[in-house]
Amino acid sequence: MKIVSRLFTAAVAGAALLAGSIVASAQDRDAKITFFIWAGSNQGVVPMEVIKAYKEKNPKVQIEVLESNNAITFPKMVAAKRTTPDNPLVNCGFFNVDSITKGDVEDIWAKIDPAKTPNMANVLKEFVRPEGRGVGYMMSAIGILYNKNAMKEPPTSWTDLWNPANRGRVTMFDYDARMVAIAARLNGGSEKNPDPGFKIWSDNAKNFRALVDSNDAVKNLVSSGDAWMAPWFSAIAKVWIEEGAPLGLAIPKEGAIAFPLYLAMVNGSTPAQQAVCQDLINELLTPENSGRYGTLTKGIPLVTNAKLSEEQAKDPMLNLSIASHSILLDYNYIGEVASDWRERWDREVKFKLR
Repeated sequence: MKIVSRLFTAAVAGAALLAGSIVASAQDRDAKITFFIWAGSNQGVVPMEVIKAYKEKNPKVQIEVLESNNAITFPKMVAAKRTTPDNPLVNCGFFNVDSITKGDVEDIWAKIDPAKTPNMANVLKEFVRPEGRGVGYMMSAIGILYNKNAMKEPPTSWTDLWNPANRGRVTMFDYDARMVAIAARLNGGSEKNPDPGFKIWSDNAKNFRALVDSNDAVKNLVSSGDAWMAPWFSAIAKVWIEEGAPLGLAIPKEGAIAFPLYLAMVNGSTPAQQAVCQDLINELLTPENSGRYGTLTKGIPLVTNAKLSEEQAKDPMLNLSIASHSILLDYNYIGEVASDWRERWDREVKFKLR
């Protein structure tokens, strides 16, 4: 099993001196860009602060903000790439791992230059993508959400999800390829040999109370006790728990699954636009901004020198300790075989739920 290694120590000793500064020159930067941010859950707070400060120091720069989600925005980015490759829908911004891997197929991502984005040196090395075509910023840890009233003891292993003792007690997103991958890994397979994973879920399909397609469906099923457990994201679970839902999040003994969130720059952007994008990405990667973004969004910073709040430092669900022992799946390969896996899921697993 590929486990994320110890924290990456920055190789560039002088990079820390730039951590708190915006590196652009007010006289040199002159470009118009569109920056993409996620909507809701405080995800726009830090980037909007960074953009505001940057525009004040660079009066010639124009920055439009597109606020939405990846499910809506990414298909539009692909359409723009195919029709107007020199005029991308957005120039840079935030993208989840699903969009990042799909973007590789479409050649969406431009190379981020470490020399122009020195704070990249402080990101866990496993989350800096090849040639800088995206750099990790936050991580949501996928563990097992469970109903504390229904379960006297929290689940301890990913294998609990397919244990025959848990018939009718599990819910999760339909077509969750991560669960095929983890079942394969724990039963002698891998992403490139998923047969053991499909067999596990085929043999134990009756464990599913329901396969769902929304966050609310997961919350309602597990909170009510109709389902006892579900693979789920730490950031969202943290919010639900703080709201008072009778829920807990268990980190399996094999490790949480890393679901990374990236900052990336888009091909087709001009050199002037890329300069602005790299300035903004560098500023978001500072200890102060990465720590504050994690605090506000319940994310786990992937920046090793992130300035953590007291809550983050004390809560293992919110700091780098969970990231350093997490399981990083081969998302690129999973993206390549997604359609084949969906067909197999329908044929080998969902068929048994009818």
